Parts: sequence; structure tokens; C-alpha cells
Amino acid sequence: MENLIEYLIDDEKYPTDPLLKMCIAHYQFEAIHPFQDGNGRTGRILNLLYLIHAKLLSHPTLYLSKYIIIHKEDYYHNLAGVTQQRSWKSWILYMLDATEKTAILTNSLINEIINQMEATLAYGKEHLPWYNKEMNELIFSQPYIKPAVIAQLLEKSSRTTITKYMSELVEAGILSPQKDGVEVYYLNDDLLRILAG
Repeated sequence: MENLIEYLIDDEKYPTDPLLKMCIAHYQFEAIHPFQDGNGRTGRILNLLYLIHAKLLSHPTLYLSKYIIIHKEDYYHNLAGVTQQRSWKSWILYMLDATEKTAILTNSLINEIINQMEATLAYGKEHLPWYNKEMNELIFSQPYIKPAVIAQLLEKSSRTTITKYMSELVEAGILSPQKDGVEVYYLNDDLLRILAG
């Protein structure tokens, strides 16, 4: 593990293209297999953290897991190819393909979310006099939201007032209520649709 960490952070001693370094380090981490469970997830998180460290990503938005799950047989075949035959080329090409296709998909999702945010903002302003950019950004910050978060943004403490605002968001079709036991939270169906696609 010490050698792996040194390889990742010492660019003077190991001057390798960051994407290639990520591919090599991912294999190395999986080969070390330091945990009884969760090595794959941890390895993919390390990929993200390394790409942020290398300044190739500003945020951890590259979800390689989806590609790897869809192409799981190829993943394990290429991983084993390095271990058994030192077949680095196939492994690196697989990981670079995963990175490229995931980046294209992620970029497309981000653009779709931005377009939906703009459409929802215009619609919200048209139908709700109090709807603004900050509210829109809050609603798109995650797929669901609790009334207390909206209350905090609006600086309102009255439960009746917040219930009124939540009802207006539901009536406008911006959010939809979901009950979990006694607790009610609200879904951003447009954002969920994009993320599920």
C-alpha cells in the first residue's frame, strides 16, 4: 500500500500520464485486496479521488461503477489478464474506454440537468411568485428534499407556512410527496427521471 500511495502522489519519481496512472493504480489496489469486502467500491472511489488530486476532475462525478457492472465479465477478464499474463495493454484500454464512455454519459447527464433546472426555474417563477433561483438550486441539489430544508432557505419557522409552500410546489408539479412512516419528504421527479436514464 505504501508503494501504491507513493506511486500515486510522487509525480517526479513516477512521471506518468494521470489517466494511465489511475488504470495502473486501480489494478494494483485490486491485486493487493486489502479488505475482506468492499475492495471494488473502494478502488473506484480511489479512482475519483486520484483524478481530483490530478486536477482532471473538479468534483467526484465520474461514476465508473455503472460501466464496470455492465461490463463485469470484461473487467474481471482484463484484471486476471494482468495477474496471469501481464497483459497490461488490454487492462489499460478497458479502463480508458470505461473512463471515456462514463465521462461522455456524465457530461450528457449534467447538460440535461442544467437544461431541466433552467426550464423548472422559468416555470416556477411563472406559477409561484416566491419561487427563485436559490429555491430552484436547492430543489435540484438532490433527488428528494425535506420541508425543514425549504424552511431554512425561506427563513420560515411556521409549520403552517411551510406546509402551504410545499403544497404549492406539489400543485405546480415541481415536487411530489412521498411518505415514509410518519415522515413526508418530496421528490424531484424530473431530476430522478434524468438520473435513472
